[in-house]
Amino acid sequence: MTTTITIGELPINSTYTAVTGTTTGAGTGAKFDVTKTNGVYTTVIETANLGTGYAVGDTITIPGASLGGTTGVNNDIITVGSIGTNGTIKTFGSVGAGAIGNGTINTVIDVTGTTGVDTYTFNDKSADYTVVNDTTNKVINVTSTLNTTVSFKLEQHERVVFTDKATAFDINGNAGDVYALLKAGFGGTVNTTYEGLGIKLEDAGTTSLGIAQAIVGSTPFKTANPDYATFVNNVYTNVMGVAPTPTQALPFVTQLATGTATEVSLLNAAAHLTAFQQTIGLVGIAPATTGVLAGSGIDFIPA
Repeated sequence: MTTTITIGELPINSTYTAVTGTTTGAGTGAKFDVTKTNGVYTTVIETANLGTGYAVGDTITIPGASLGGTTGVNNDIITVGSIGTNGTIKTFGSVGAGAIGNGTINTVIDVTGTTGVDTYTFNDKSADYTVVNDTTNKVINVTSTLNTTVSFKLEQHERVVFTDKATAFDINGNAGDVYALLKAGFGGTVNTTYEGLGIKLEDAGTTSLGIAQAIVGSTPFKTANPDYATFVNNVYTNVMGVAPTPTQALPFVTQLATGTATEVSLLNAAAHLTAFQQTIGLVGIAPATTGVLAGSGIDFIPA
């Protein structure tokens, strides 16, 4: 794991379309698209706006204020190289340095994780930060709400821990697996203490079946499910959203009564149904590539 601290202006990279400026000659109407990348301009003339009346050697000055900077300091100066019919611009050159940022000095703490599950701990409460999970670039971006110029770029990290709570973003990993099992077993809002215990167990090597066994063997679960019929009714309702009919429930009750299945195996199978995992936000429903929990994460209390 490596940490890099960068202090400076954050680049404001953007494309400014259909911009123009003052010319030294009689030409008019030329418009340009200017892309600014880390202060470097790339200027392209719009094919529908080549202008008229320009002469070789004319200059067109696009003010820096039109390009997210300061006029006079960040101007983009274009020099006409060749012209076409009626003085349209065929070729040109440009010089100028764009504003890199907005003048605000930012501190970015960039922490690169490993191929395993990595956790970053903050010795502050969660309300002091905003957390955004960039699933495309596999980065958790954390910004201080007390000083917005300070931010953390947690690359290849899966979890963040604060003094009052923790959030896991390994939705397709241990955190998501435990969440699905608890959701199928108990329904409703997942208990963050149970989630933390389950994550600790799976991180230590416990399998999904092992977590299902721990749930089924727990006192709250036994109290809520004193017999096979109640178990089937409750788990079916948690997973499908509606209670089973007697006809739907009978095969599962029979499997349990005859020993061809156990409560552990049925709970584990139910928790891993794709439709169920889509419903609870672990898996995305097309065209989405990830479930909604990929953005919000799963809260837990570390065990």
